[in-house]
Amino acid sequence: MSWVWKTIIFFLLLCSYSAGAYLEGPVVSNIRPGSVVIWWRSQPPIPGKVFLKDRGFRVFSKNRPPFEISIKGLKPASVYNYYVVLSTGKRFPENGFYRFHTAFKGDKPFKFAVMADSRGPFSMIPLREDVLYAIFKDITKRDIQFICFLGDMIYGYASKEDKLREELRSWKDAISHIMHEIPVYTGMGNHDVVMYEKKGHDPYMLDGAIKDGKVITSEEIFADEFVNPENSPEPECPDAPPYKETCYSFDWGNSHFIFINTDYWMATPKMDIIEKSGMFKLYKKGNPPGRIMDKQMRWIESDIKEARAKKAKHIFVFGHQPIFPISDKYMMDYSSKVTDALKKDIKERRKRLWNIFTKYKVDAAFFGHEHNYSRTLIKDTWQIITAGAGAPLYDGPRKDLPWLRDVKVVKKRYHYCIVTVNGNKVSMDVYALKSNMKDFELIDHADL
Repeated sequence: MSWVWKTIIFFLLLCSYSAGAYLEGPVVSNIRPGSVVIWWRSQPPIPGKVFLKDRGFRVFSKNRPPFEISIKGLKPASVYNYYVVLSTGKRFPENGFYRFHTAFKGDKPFKFAVMADSRGPFSMIPLREDVLYAIFKDITKRDIQFICFLGDMIYGYASKEDKLREELRSWKDAISHIMHEIPVYTGMGNHDVVMYEKKGHDPYMLDGAIKDGKVITSEEIFADEFVNPENSPEPECPDAPPYKETCYSFDWGNSHFIFINTDYWMATPKMDIIEKSGMFKLYKKGNPPGRIMDKQMRWIESDIKEARAKKAKHIFVFGHQPIFPISDKYMMDYSSKVTDALKKDIKERRKRLWNIFTKYKVDAAFFGHEHNYSRTLIKDTWQIITAGAGAPLYDGPRKDLPWLRDVKVVKKRYHYCIVTVNGNKVSMDVYALKSNMKDFELIDHADL
């Protein structure tokens, strides 16, 4: 199917979401050695049943939203078949079964995929569905157990809740054939937001949308649209959004995985002000993009420390904005549009966070945001930027980069990463999309 036809289909889907009626799923999430969550979303809400093939069929029903069915008592490292029947009589799939693999503990080898930034170039094309589709089609050849997507799924920056939901649902629809069977763990990016103007003598844009006189935040919308683990830190203050399902951790095999929210409670100058004389700074409410606040920082260290105490052999961290940027576009602590106080704060928090990673010997920290691929070694911990799932590609690295000598590889390509964990060893292969927009080639291999 050509890029043109895929774009037409995408817009037809977006129009159907705008009309208010939609159906997505079923989706598998939060897979553990002995459990799984199977869920679906619809408008209007439609109850249904999950039929799980396990020495016959076990039936699980849910009559009220949210339609998230937690199934327990499963065997580790096992394959299960299932199908879903809605109260309307609609069956998913129409024939046969979907299947999923349960997780496991111990040193059994496994693979997972990592990628980020599938957003389109502007709001009229919020998603590069053609690149995303090609990547997910190729991923099915790699025998992976799960996928980590690190934000900027869509163009976003919406001014209304419904618009953000429409775009997020279009992203889920584009990869629905994968989500039926392979869990996709998702993180928020700076584009996956809705924002409103915080008025006053110094107006700025703040995370959230006004609905019935109240603010609903991007974090709340994201948590409602996806199903992720809920072992999140507490909000930074009473006025701040919940971290629920945007900052979390889980185990798989002998490894521990941590998703952090680098764009929590985002606050920015108004765009027209930025182009003139506005400055990124610390506001009374909200948080500059890319800044890890205190409670999340403490939670990150506590979570990693606990994982090491439980003898996790490997620890991987995932976020959107890199701790050590390499592009001119995102060096906020060297920008003329950032106050001196914020520059100092950025440098202090960068040092504090990376010291946590090195103290507890994090194997690798994966990020998106800068639309290219790079691999950088900072104090024996790898930073991997993998932001090539469709967003406009960027050059790099910056020539006067303070950590330029630590940057080992930079590639300006659409791509994704496959990480293999095998006992004490971790390796990574990076596959890039060729010019024919169908085939992929290996562009980097590294032992992490």
